[in-house]
Amino acid sequence: MQSIQKGKEGLVGDKTFDFQGVFLRNRIITSIIGIPIIFISIIWNIIGLLILCSIIGLIASYEIYKMLPSKKTITTRDKIIFLSIILLTCLPLIFSIFFINEISTSFGILFSIYVAIVSLSILIFVTFFTYKHESFKSIGFWKFWIYITFIGFGIAHFPLLYSHESKGPSLTIIIIALTFTFDIFALFVGQRFGKTKIFPRISPNKSLEGYIGGFLSLFPMLFLLQMILDIPLSFLTFFIAIITISFSSLFGDLYESYIKRQAKIKDSGSIIPGHGGILDRTDSILSNIIVFYWIVIWLKI
Repeated sequence: MQSIQKGKEGLVGDKTFDFQGVFLRNRIITSIIGIPIIFISIIWNIIGLLILCSIIGLIASYEIYKMLPSKKTITTRDKIIFLSIILLTCLPLIFSIFFINEISTSFGILFSIYVAIVSLSILIFVTFFTYKHESFKSIGFWKFWIYITFIGFGIAHFPLLYSHESKGPSLTIIIIALTFTFDIFALFVGQRFGKTKIFPRISPNKSLEGYIGGFLSLFPMLFLLQMILDIPLSFLTFFIAIITISFSSLFGDLYESYIKRQAKIKDSGSIIPGHGGILDRTDSILSNIIVFYWIVIWLKI
């Protein structure tokens, strides 16, 4: 088997990249196919977006469950864990569907409290039955369930942002495009110039140089997007959006890296050739969509 030369990594992801081999080729092909599907789902209508979010939620639930140690026999507790994962991942999305036309600061707070109460109820239930279950020896019980709650909360914010007046679809495109831009430039700048490790214990290949590259790339991209999509932003809003999105991207990426390290796995799955699993590709987007939604609400974009 032909050996593959592995380059250094940038800020994004815990994977090595072969710029001359199969890995990069698969990654590019998948991006060419996948990115148009995402944007078509957004441009189509809210139904297309909800279908996409539902698929992401179900696949994410399976990937999260597979992070736990595999077993020869499936017990009742294992079934409770799997069902609870699906509920925590998908219920917030279902709740958001009923309130997609209610966009305000008070609604956002109310929605968050409602999801928190329901999630807490599920967590209390699952704690009673599975707290000392052997599955959580590696990851840790609360680390695992808090991560799942974060995933579900992030997915639920897509229809909320999408339904924001007439600007919703454009705002959704903006946050996804900014996330992709940050990831791509952080990767390539980090691989080329990355020397200063920022969180070596969590993800040793993420570099300060990669983060700076991703951060700077957001300025021209957001400038172009606001012109093309006719979403005028004030000087203050422009900078707040870029600063918060860059930090949020880093947080989402590091959070998933930390969970994977605890679970002793490299990728959350293999459903996306060249990229890994659904969670590997949506970690930054899920944290960004939450942050961006609140920026839109509070700054009245």
